[in-house]
Amino acid sequence: MSIPEISEAIIRHNSNASSYSRGEEYYRRGAIAELKKRGNLIQAEIEGSEITPYQVSIRFDAGGITSASCTCPYNYDGWCKHIVATLLSCSRQSDRIEERPTLEQLLNRLDILQTQRLLQELVENRPEIIDDIDEFVSLIDLPKPKTKQPSTRQSKIDTSPFRSHVLRILRDGLKELEYGSEEDPFTDDLLAVIEKARELAKNGDGNNALAKLTEGIAILETRRRAEPIMEQGKADRYDAAVNWLKKVKAAYIQLGQKSEWSAYRSKLEAAHGRKRKLMELLKELNK
Repeated sequence: MSIPEISEAIIRHNSNASSYSRGEEYYRRGAIAELKKRGNLIQAEIEGSEITPYQVSIRFDAGGITSASCTCPYNYDGWCKHIVATLLSCSRQSDRIEERPTLEQLLNRLDILQTQRLLQELVENRPEIIDDIDEFVSLIDLPKPKTKQPSTRQSKIDTSPFRSHVLRILRDGLKELEYGSEEDPFTDDLLAVIEKARELAKNGDGNNALAKLTEGIAILETRRRAEPIMEQGKADRYDAAVNWLKKVKAAYIQLGQKSEWSAYRSKLEAAHGRKRKLMELLKELNK
């Protein structure tokens, strides 16, 4: 697939003035070490302020750019300077882009033993991806439902990979918040896991157990983050606690457990009733 036209107007629209200006500077000084295209994926390696270069990934379709990400810790509005520099290079120096095979093309060259060896080496170098492989294997091992005479027996699903996935999302999201991110680092990723769980439910788990498990973990972990803040009694941090509680409420509602949410909220009000500012903020959750 050829790269769609990337105008500078589009780049400006998706980045703030500072990021665009600094991205222009990075482009002009030649900070882009590598620029590759694999199918509908553009990859760039940018020399930044750290020893290890930042990695930029940009996906596109016939209509234009569909996603853009960078390994830098940028947490403000719009695209970071590294994404801007990459797109400026694509727009102005498209001849620099090196065409490389897609993942599908690379895997087609391997037999099953070579593919297994590849995965083993990847996990050896990056142990954290074993959880993703575990989740994938759990998905493909799920028995397909019979179309004519569905069995009433529920297929058992190993929920451990999903539990690990949710906890990893929460852990990584907390790191983003500690870096000062003001955006919600949880909802989209958690909803993606929940949607996957619902697809599984349609294909054999009528009790929707995975979705409930995922939401349940989200509730417990998010409550665990909010409660210590309220216990500390520091008024300047109550906003952060209430932001956590908004996610708790959303998860309870998603599960259809409004009464459980009401009971939990009442418990908080009883425990922290003397903290006036916190009580005022908690009232907002009643709406």
